[in-house]
Amino acid sequence: MSALRILGAAALAGATFILPAHDLAAQPAKPTVTITLASHYFQPNPIYLAGGVPVHLVLQNKSGKTHDFTAPEFFRTAQIQAGSAPDGKITLEKGRSATIDLIPRRGTYRLHCSQPLHTMLGMAGKIVVS
Repeated sequence: MSALRILGAAALAGATFILPAHDLAAQPAKPTVTITLASHYFQPNPIYLAGGVPVHLVLQNKSGKTHDFTAPEFFRTAQIQAGSAPDGKITLEKGRSATIDLIPRRGTYRLHCSQPLHTMLGMAGKIVVS
């Protein structure tokens, strides 16, 4: 064995490898909040979230018609990390779902479905971020 190989092996044997802290421990998962859209309600209602805490929202349309999750002030003030809510709304065709990751800002926000007559039929509520 050459002297260079012996020195290299000796150096590796005494080497200490330091991993960044984020590699040593898994980061805690974002809380997931699942919101059901159906004919003609949101569940849960009201929706409670923690201000400044990242959350993974899962919106599921459990009905046979199109619904939307319209909360322009809520989405305008939140820091959206993944997904989108164009014009403060997420539209879901029948049986579809969508996700959005965000950090909500404290406050109470109005929520409704903007499909014709759906708000009047009871598809309204609020999001409380404390």
